[in-house]
Amino acid sequence: MKKKFINKRKSSFIYNNISLIIILVISLFVFLYIYFNFNKITFHSLKYIQNYSDKYYYNLESVKISKLKYIDKNEILKHFTQYLGRSIFLIPISEIAIDIKKNKWINSLKIKSNYKDTLNVTLEEELPLGIYDNSNNKILFSKNLVILEILENDEKYSNLINFYGNNSINNSKKLLLNFGEDFIRNINSAILIENRRWNLVLDNLIILMLPEENIKKAVINYNKIYTNLSNQELKDIEIIDLRIKDKAIIKYRSENND
Repeated sequence: MKKKFINKRKSSFIYNNISLIIILVISLFVFLYIYFNFNKITFHSLKYIQNYSDKYYYNLESVKISKLKYIDKNEILKHFTQYLGRSIFLIPISEIAIDIKKNKWINSLKIKSNYKDTLNVTLEEELPLGIYDNSNNKILFSKNLVILEILENDEKYSNLINFYGNNSINNSKKLLLNFGEDFIRNINSAILIENRRWNLVLDNLIILMLPEENIKKAVINYNKIYTNLSNQELKDIEIIDLRIKDKAIIKYRSENND
């Protein structure tokens, strides 16, 4: 009885091992077949998908792009031209997105398919903050401190502040956080002095010498002066030194003529 049981276990063991070997051989055969015929299999799969899309109208016909202010839409559309008429299921959206994002003006990008015939492209553009002038080039940069382009003609961005001084780009955003929008619109240029503090040149040509700290309070002092003087009196002012806490030292243009 015991011998019979042992023989039965031995037969089962041999059977299981033979089955495992057969499975391994078949798996190896399938793997080798796929490996050596991968391109052929892929080609026929893609061809089937494209034929299906041709038959049931699932080809890319339209690319819709969100409203843009600074980027030319054609700069975006050119990335999709070669895929028009191709199956909507075969558009390499991730690869296209990587190429589009190489444009420095793009802050964020989303490409969504309607799985029929249209791709919807939603873009968020970088917003220009100022122009850094290093005497050799005028460099346009964004609110995220991204270098956007070197300007040959800055007339298009004449409303932006011109920044001067080493490291002024990196410090520009921190500076402007001290001001309201109305005040920012009146700043013509900002000069970083020895990487410590700023001088501002306003549209009225008054130079404000700001302190290293408590910039907001210094600007409040300027606003008090501004509201209490006539336009003619303001025209006579060349410099307002606000570096000393709670004080303002005014230098008039006529002083240069004496």
